[in-house]
Amino acid sequence: MGNNLDIQSIFVLVKMHELRNVKLVADAVGKTSSAVSKILSKLKLHFEDPLFIQTRKGFEPTTFIETNISHFEAILATFDSIQPTDFDPQTLKQEIILYGHALFWDNFGDKLYLALRKEAPHAKFSMRQWNLEARTRLIEGENSVLFGIYDETLPQVIQQKALCNISPAFYVRDDHPAQTFEELKQYPFVITRNPGWNDVRYPLFERLASLGHRITADVEVENTLTIENIVTNSDHFSFTMSRVIPKNCRAIGLPLTNLNLHCVMSFHRAKQNDPQKTWLYNVGERVLSSLSN
Repeated sequence: MGNNLDIQSIFVLVKMHELRNVKLVADAVGKTSSAVSKILSKLKLHFEDPLFIQTRKGFEPTTFIETNISHFEAILATFDSIQPTDFDPQTLKQEIILYGHALFWDNFGDKLYLALRKEAPHAKFSMRQWNLEARTRLIEGENSVLFGIYDETLPQVIQQKALCNISPAFYVRDDHPAQTFEELKQYPFVITRNPGWNDVRYPLFERLASLGHRITADVEVENTLTIENIVTNSDHFSFTMSRVIPKNCRAIGLPLTNLNLHCVMSFHRAKQNDPQKTWLYNVGERVLSSLSN
């Protein structure tokens, strides 16, 4: 059995498995029934298998077809993913995997998705939570991107391209009794527990401690909406980015100057010349920049 198959023949084979009717396949691929029959005959010789058996209910696939149909479908999916040099997001049809921390998705995810969807209406977007498993996949070469904060622990194989700078801030409900950071320290602190963000926050708290401002979390919560509800309905305070202070809340500045966190888009360095990554970066930068104004 050789491997000199063309994509059109595989497409006919997959359509035959789907439709079980030569005439319907011919209509679907824009050929005559005679041409489809000739392709199927060629495939029978190639694979040394009948492929489809005619019954009173139509053509039924053989065990060979049922066993290998997923492989034929994968070949077509891979072929469809091939991008021309003149990249155009309007023609994208494959899955685009985006990772982010909960705080990022909660505040920017909808805006980023809608901006991407507007330019790539046929693509499938998968917006996933960043975690250790995702980190491993990205490092091993998964064709995905991460939107988040610069992470000095990521290896050099991951390129972290700067999007914008953001300022950290504590926040409380509008009518919270505390007005300054010193007053705030006596109240309970609730913190987001998410992989990646804690890598940024804990060094920040160490820096505060070195200045005599020791902050200890009273409760850790993974869901940011829960944290916002706790803050708006109690004397708790929490930590976020200054540009995304929740509604009915206000910021209380940190006792540090010139403290910015670098928001980046990260991806495998082998993909640095991929036009899709350039497009994702440009849209991401535009969305985040518009939110900072």
